[in-house]
Amino acid sequence: MKTCILLAVFAVAMSGQILPPGLGPQAGPGPAAAAGQPEIGPNTVVATIAGISVTVADVRKILETAPAQLAQQFKQNPQQALLQVYLMRYLAAEGEKAHLDQQSPLKEEIEELIALLKQQVLANAMVNKEQNSFVVTGEQIDGFYQKNQARWEEAKIKIILIGFKPAPVAPAKAGADPNSTDALAQAAKDIVGAAHPLNERSEAEAQKLAADLVTQLRGGADFAKLVAQYSDDAESKSSGGDFGTPIKATSSFAQDLKKTVLAMNPGDISDPVRQGNGFYIIRLEEKKVQPINDVRESIVKEIRDDHMHDYMTDLTKRFTPQVQRPDFFVHPETYLSQQPK
Repeated sequence: MKTCILLAVFAVAMSGQILPPGLGPQAGPGPAAAAGQPEIGPNTVVATIAGISVTVADVRKILETAPAQLAQQFKQNPQQALLQVYLMRYLAAEGEKAHLDQQSPLKEEIEELIALLKQQVLANAMVNKEQNSFVVTGEQIDGFYQKNQARWEEAKIKIILIGFKPAPVAPAKAGADPNSTDALAQAAKDIVGAAHPLNERSEAEAQKLAADLVTQLRGGADFAKLVAQYSDDAESKSSGGDFGTPIKATSSFAQDLKKTVLAMNPGDISDPVRQGNGFYIIRLEEKKVQPINDVRESIVKEIRDDHMHDYMTDLTKRFTPQVQRPDFFVHPETYLSQQPK
């Protein structure tokens, strides 16, 4: 569209202009200079442009419908962005007074732009309507909940942590960049591990001890006593090994830890699970499923999202072009540049 091109050129041209006094990037008082002034509210006049008072509410309204380019420009230089908006409004109003919008070819270009904008707005509105008006029944929610209960399982556990001292760091390979991101991250990890070892045991010693404790526990040994005697996790040790935070499928813990816990039954003792510089021995205390009312909102959203995925997939299949002339689609520009005979 010629009009769109003209607007883009106008915006670029304006970006290189010297702004009038008071509208430069450094204009206006900074936070320190504003001390003692009245608070700024929606009706506060923040600028005057060609005699027009511009309030916070006016600026907010402009940005609510602003294209991405103008919104980005406002972040970088709000004064220049406002200059562009109000100067454009003035020129457009002057053009309308001169009845330029009734003259060809501008009249047809405006009509095409309005039609295109109308299509875009209506298409977006239809997508929103389809998603928001899609009725999710109680039966659907119950069915989804029953089918996916594993998602909402949460487990309470007790642990014994058997720590070990990290193994010595292998020397860097010849030619490796000691300043690379990976090398620096590993160096930092090694320093922290060496400065704060959970225990002076070797990894092999810790693994052997953890396996022995698992045998004892499965044979009926008192979990709390072994926690007090062996655990290197100070926080849980003070509460008899209570881990505190329930383990869920959506938790941020390591996958192997979650997988182990959620596969257990109450009273089970896990095999040692290696995590960082230690081995966890886990006893499952309780496992339950979150009540449906706690997850109802997320279920409704997912059912609606699934509906929209199916809806858009069907439309995409319906409107995917069925190619009749492959030679056109190989180099369409060749044929589009030809003038009709």
